[in-house]
Amino acid sequence: GSKIEVTLQKKLIRNLASKHGGFLAGSQVGKAGYDLTYAIAYLRDFALSHYFLAESFETFVPWSRAVDMIKFTKKRILQEHKKRALPGIPLLSCRITQLYDEGVCVYFYFCMNIDNVPNPSEIFSEIECAAREEILVMGGSLSHHHGVGKLRAQFTPSINSRGLIEVIKKKLSFLLIQIIFLPLRMDWLELDRN
Repeated sequence: GSKIEVTLQKKLIRNLASKHGGFLAGSQVGKAGYDLTYAIAYLRDFALSHYFLAESFETFVPWSRAVDMIKFTKKRILQEHKKRALPGIPLLSCRITQLYDEGVCVYFYFCMNIDNVPNPSEIFSEIECAAREEILVMGGSLSHHHGVGKLRAQFTPSINSRGLIEVIKKKLSFLLIQIIFLPLRMDWLELDRN
């Protein structure tokens, strides 16, 4: 937008944030977060050497369900952690990363102590799955932009009809067989090969 439009939007956002106890952090924080993506693997290795396992997961949720979805998802993670008598208290946080007219993208961050925990990856995954169940129950989506993949495929029957799943399977099968593995048999696309 124009300079005047951007100035007005910043003022409106600043007033809204201030009204609800928030504040503007500036673009440098976002840039620092982006730059951190290059260090994540090293931080993960360092954290694991100190028995600290962490992951993030995201969802989209309508505005009307956002506060409750966040509250109940955090509560569910704490319950699952306690139920397993795991050491310490898990570190939980979340942030809203994208705003839309219909709702928001919420990132959750879940960290736990894995010192003397047998099968820590399996237990961590179970807790993350419980959190995903809670997100779905509270009106959140399976994913905002990370996609379904193998990690979340188990949830597709609870959010999609059997008919839709069959259509998707047939479409994927066709794509894999006809296009990806047999690329020479693409004459029907009438591609200009020049």
